[in-house]
Amino acid sequence: MRDSFIFYRSFYEAIKDLQRDIQGEIYTAIMEYSLYGKETDNLKPVARSIFTLIKPQIDVNNKRFDNGCKGGRPLKKETKEKPNNNQKETKEKPNDNDNVNDNNINKESTNVDKKEGPPKSDYERFNEWLKEHTPNVLKLQRQITEEEFMKLKKKYSYDQIVDILQSMDNYKDAPKKYTSVYLTFLKWAKKEYGS
Repeated sequence: MRDSFIFYRSFYEAIKDLQRDIQGEIYTAIMEYSLYGKETDNLKPVARSIFTLIKPQIDVNNKRFDNGCKGGRPLKKETKEKPNNNQKETKEKPNDNDNVNDNNINKESTNVDKKEGPPKSDYERFNEWLKEHTPNVLKLQRQITEEEFMKLKKKYSYDQIVDILQSMDNYKDAPKKYTSVYLTFLKWAKKEYGS
């Protein structure tokens, strides 16, 4: 037996538009079940339906109430292991990390004794980037010369150059429609940036 119970707004919303006699039956059924645990017999069909929908929530609330009377959830036992203080010195572990990046560094070329070629020019790095990122642009008959590349670098930012070249690469008919990468770039850049 309990002294109180929770009555939700949703209960009221479900009941408020019913006829008064059915409302009374449902309210009585809710109170008797919530306070005394007794289910009311001989409810009218509509009242029985509404009560059947409300009953599971009342059961959950009663279970919570009963668990609270028992003192709630039991305390957790501390199961952490205490540190073992028998280590005398720190042992070095080898660094086995995999260096996964997109630098295309060949591990064999990191040896200091080996001679590497001269550093690559901007134009050479540009052509490597073209091969890797814009294969469709490479199908045009006339590629950008070093002199043309230098003109583009003076006039446009790196991001603008990349943006236009990638747009050209995405246009699959570019090799059929255009012949020169440089002239096509200028045409597209004029449309995009107005200069």
